[in-house]
Amino acid sequence: MASLHNSNVGSGAPRPQRGQPQLPAFCRTRRPTVTVSVRSLASLQRLVLLLLVLQLSTLLLVIAGPVPPRLSPAPATSRTLTAGGPTPVTPRQVP
Repeated sequence: MASLHNSNVGSGAPRPQRGQPQLPAFCRTRRPTVTVSVRSLASLQRLVLLLLVLQLSTLLLVIAGPVPPRLSPAPATSRTLTAGGPTPVTPRQVP
């Protein structure tokens, strides 16, 4: 049976130091640091505020319920119909 203790011998991999945890390769690679400016945070805050306002307005529209249908115009009782079409009646001035 092969010993698991000497499995790195001859593989070219660095031997781990005693007492240090052995991390996978993707954990040992150094990633570039990312700096965040105050300007980008302020614009992100404005964007979040805009989205919040849009969601609130949508919620208010949903709470308000459906819009009732438009009423049709009232029938004109003071119009007379002729062969040429409706003839509007001018209002009379009351003294």
